[in-house]
Amino acid sequence: MSRRIGIMGGMFDPVHRGHLQVAETALRALQLEHVRLVPCAVPNHRHPAAASAAHRLAMLELALADLGEPGLLADDREFHRPGVSYMVDTLASLAAQFPDATLVYILGWDSFNTLPQWHRWQAMLDYCHICAVSRPGVRLAAGTMRRQDADWLLKRQVDSVTSLFTTHSGKLLVLDELSEPAASTDIRQALSAGQQQIADIPDVVLDYIRQHQLYTTPHDNA
Repeated sequence: MSRRIGIMGGMFDPVHRGHLQVAETALRALQLEHVRLVPCAVPNHRHPAAASAAHRLAMLELALADLGEPGLLADDREFHRPGVSYMVDTLASLAAQFPDATLVYILGWDSFNTLPQWHRWQAMLDYCHICAVSRPGVRLAAGTMRRQDADWLLKRQVDSVTSLFTTHSGKLLVLDELSEPAASTDIRQALSAGQQQIADIPDVVLDYIRQHQLYTTPHDNA
């Protein structure tokens, strides 16, 4: 079996238990060597992050160390690349770094439904498979995205982990093993309102946020 490496992007603003649950679910279900969590530096289709790149990376590293799962790694490569952080470029970089590996891009269901809005999103599947991690019972269908985009993805969808890895790239697998996910927007609103106990954030991350007085004013990006 060739190496299997997962990639999960996001703002991680702040990282929360939902992010970690998605990454852990894919790590185990797909029998990945590891999952690289890649914070976005400069987003293309949303507002900038509320916290700086340094703070977001520090919170992610704290959360991963606290979790104690050696298969989840922080990857800061987008912070070292100028311009907008396009995931297709990040995947190309990873494919060059790990030429012997099969890459799987992992994302939650809500992010997956925005995929056709991403820069050169179809070209992403030249470098990787996609794994969308969803709540039980959720299925890909037109309505959440344009019919032609949904159809394009449905043609590439497989129904098992075994089927996903019969080729090097270009396929989609939906894992419906996730409980109700946390939302970064709700968490930032709770923090700006001064809420002291927030179950969806690891304690070490919440302590860091308090120490550095992050998210003290409302910010509406997800």
